[in-house]
Amino acid sequence: MKRVLALLMLMLTAASFLTDASAETHFALRARGCGPMKTLTGSTYVVCIFVSTPSHPWTEKKKQEVYNVFGSSVRSMKKQASRYRTSLDLTDGYLELKINREYDKDLAWYYDLLKEVYHENSIVPVCSAYARDLHVDNAPIVFLFNSWDISHTYICTSDYPQWKDEFCVIFCATKMHDNYLTHELLHQFGAIDLYDYNQEGVEKVAKKYFPSSDMLTVSHVIDDLTAYLVGWTDTLSAKAQKFLKETEGLR
Repeated sequence: MKRVLALLMLMLTAASFLTDASAETHFALRARGCGPMKTLTGSTYVVCIFVSTPSHPWTEKKKQEVYNVFGSSVRSMKKQASRYRTSLDLTDGYLELKINREYDKDLAWYYDLLKEVYHENSIVPVCSAYARDLHVDNAPIVFLFNSWDISHTYICTSDYPQWKDEFCVIFCATKMHDNYLTHELLHQFGAIDLYDYNQEGVEKVAKKYFPSSDMLTVSHVIDDLTAYLVGWTDTLSAKAQKFLKETEGLR
């Protein structure tokens, strides 16, 4: 469930926008508070959009599976937020759209959808309109495909401030686990993957401090660092500080 970052001089990776980032900022902190989706707090309505393509339409049976899995994920996130004494009014809702092309990694499907359905060039005003109409603080968008690829999230980071669009893409053709939504949604609010991309050693340190984290393995545990990154706490725990110190410069 890697994050992938978009076309504009992007590098297809699960990390973040890897440009020549400032060495003064730890890689784990570069997405915290960036972009429209700053903190996963208050009232948040997750707009889940079933995207039917010519070769991969959605069926009612498959949609029901998603409802069940994502419902479990929402309940888990709310429970985890309460551990950090954070008020999180989290709701998931669903729409269905049809597009005339298949999913593609160069985002042609995405820009076509924005233009033809929303008459916009960016998802930012779309999320703002949903939030306004639904009377919520945040309205992140999750695109769902009834096909198979690596689920990922497009994020904003301090490395690449020009990029503003944040959204998740989740592929649902295989058996789903109910941490899929949790993992990708947390990315949209600043969380990082705690597993290795290129044997850089982040995973080894994460296993020492956060072995059960949802950002490292299939679980529903939100670790101290992730809680800080998504705004559930304003302070870094001792474990989170040690993780940051031992992973400095690895990505």
